Amino acid sequence: MSNYFNSLPHRLKVQELGKCDLMLSSEFSDGVNYLIGKKIVIIGCGAQGLAQGQNMRDSGLTVAYALRKEAIESNRASYQNAVANGFEVGTFEEIIPSADLVSNLAPDKQHTSVINKIIPLMKKGACLSYSHGFNIVEEGTQIRKDITVVMIAPKSPASEVRAEYLRGFGVPTLIAVHSDNDPNGDGLQIAKAYCVGTGGHKAGVLLSSFVAEVKSDLMGEQTILCGLLQTGSILSFNKMVEKGIEASYASKLVQYGWETITEALKIGGITNMMDRLSNPAKIEAFKLSEELKDIMRPLFVKHMDDILSGEFSKTMMEDWAEGDKNLLTWRAATGETDFEKTAAGSVEISEQDYFDNATLLVAFVKSGVELAYETMTLSGIKNESAYYESLHEAPLIANTIARKKLYEMNRVISDTAEYGCYLFDHACKPLLADFMSKVETNIIGKNFNVATNGSVDNFELVKVNAAIRNHSIEICGAELREIMTAMKKIVE
Repeated sequence: MSNYFNSLPHRLKVQELGKCDLMLSSEFSDGVNYLIGKKIVIIGCGAQGLAQGQNMRDSGLTVAYALRKEAIESNRASYQNAVANGFEVGTFEEIIPSADLVSNLAPDKQHTSVINKIIPLMKKGACLSYSHGFNIVEEGTQIRKDITVVMIAPKSPASEVRAEYLRGFGVPTLIAVHSDNDPNGDGLQIAKAYCVGTGGHKAGVLLSSFVAEVKSDLMGEQTILCGLLQTGSILSFNKMVEKGIEASYASKLVQYGWETITEALKIGGITNMMDRLSNPAKIEAFKLSEELKDIMRPLFVKHMDDILSGEFSKTMMEDWAEGDKNLLTWRAATGETDFEKTAAGSVEISEQDYFDNATLLVAFVKSGVELAYETMTLSGIKNESAYYESLHEAPLIANTIARKKLYEMNRVISDTAEYGCYLFDHACKPLLADFMSKVETNIIGKNFNVATNGSVDNFELVKVNAAIRNHSIEICGAELREIMTAMKKIVE
């Protein structure tokens, strides 16, 4: 990260990274009242647009959708989504002029063209909201000064934004007010009401900045949230098949293993996840994790450096200009992997078996979560933001793999996240080649405890437990989870 921090022009952005404070639940006592009677128009009715719109409507707000004329006339999926769910739909010209708040939930690569079309149509004093500030931070877009600009960023794929709301919970959310666009001084009130409408206030809200949200979001999704889950899935499956494990069993162990293992992570942090292992397996998973961290740390630092300097965004936008040539090639290649093409078998795997037979998956999760958190906090990102972008969101991404493997994960995340995921995956696999060459089925595919007598060195166990429980992410996580009183379990 030295290249970035030694660059004088970036110092203001470095300062912005630290703008992040946990909000109290009492700060949301007004609920959605500030937006009652206001017309909210969402741009785009893809996965994120539909999920947020449904949540806000169920919370008592008035929501409509603005789509391009050609999307309506050709009956595209976005139009079908909105109409099938009973929402008012209109063209930009028909519906935006009457909107009090316009929520830009189009894909990142469409933001500039969308903004150029909608800003002239927005009435004076209206509000523009984002859920990811890429357009503002990475492309430097400036918005008309009479317009309030806010961000409400759920830390989750769209499917979980809706699913957690229906469970009576929500997903952690970052909110921010663009410092250059708060002419009426009510940007924070708008953002808070919107956040309550989507259910985010029940899971924890950080008052952040556009810069901090963009940089931490890109880092989390590229590394632990998507990249390492993809790498770990493919490598673990291939190793099991190579060692004679039935392919359908290997497929099921990986596909559903991530969800089961990270459920323990979500509820009780790395401590609880590691405590689900026997003492011998815990010590083994700890050692594996430390080895993985040593191997992958330079790659995590490179991704953080490229994100902070803007190199990642520059490279990705060059691919946009080429019609997503690399993205589409990588997406097709992922679909052709043996893991993706092998159906999960019908053999019964108990909840505990997912831990006992997949020590390596536990080690992947621990190493990736800790590395992402450590790399972000060392760059100046607040602990709380780094926690949400690594540990808490990992289970939400894992849930998508349980549904339809890597296809589902890459389908529901943004194109920006998917592009970063592939970059990480392609760099990480070669790094782990020597490590994986030593892997045997005792840590992936078979019960680790069968080949041990259950005894451990008590001094070693005490040191391992202390290292796990005293890590900064565990201390931060314990405090944040105290406010998540409405959290619901997913895995039975």
